[in-house]
Amino acid sequence: MAYEKLLNEIYAAVSLKYLWKEYEPYFVKSESPDWINPNMDFGLEVSQALLPDDGQEESFIEKYLGCRKEELPPLAFEKYGERLNFYNGRFWAILPDNTVQQDYLSKAKYRFDRKLEKLNANYIHKHYNGLYLFLHPIDENDIDAGALFEYMRYTQEKKKMRFDRVFLNCVKTIYVCNYENNTIEPIVLPPNAENFLNTEAEYLRNCCDWKDGTALEMKRGDENRVYHVQ
Repeated sequence: MAYEKLLNEIYAAVSLKYLWKEYEPYFVKSESPDWINPNMDFGLEVSQALLPDDGQEESFIEKYLGCRKEELPPLAFEKYGERLNFYNGRFWAILPDNTVQQDYLSKAKYRFDRKLEKLNANYIHKHYNGLYLFLHPIDENDIDAGALFEYMRYTQEKKKMRFDRVFLNCVKTIYVCNYENNTIEPIVLPPNAENFLNTEAEYLRNCCDWKDGTALEMKRGDENRVYHVQ
């Protein structure tokens, strides 16, 4: 499912806060990469695994997110039809086209290559650099995480800058590709975790204006869940 970019970024930060055993608080909103964790000296870029044509859907979402159904252009219904998803009467996402075979390996490889170029060209480098990729598989068994791990290892081994961690989000499992230790470790989401992470990310998405320097605090019941650090 294609969601708004900022929501993806917040979901990624929330999921690592609660599920990644190496995590140390806290994430601060940035630009290239999307998050910086000063305590870990860690930068995190967040992306969906998309081919070039898929980027058209991402652009459409960014342009019309939150619009009421009647405010969308008629061509949107001709192009996307029932794939248009609404939340509380407003446009929220585009559902996957189940009639088209989803080649997740190709999408992940393409987007990884583009992000690796960005890392080596105009990325704010930290001691550790990370990439969080949403693969959105229909069937997690279709994802060969080991093949992706080897592809990414080989592709970046001669680059000046590399991703030390790549997180492959496969909905029910997040694979942590660790290129310091050359290991891949699955994080299996506990029961109801996906619903909790979605709810938390949606709350945080709408609770403030996300500017550079805004830090994320994700402790339930804390009124200062987000705050500006600059």
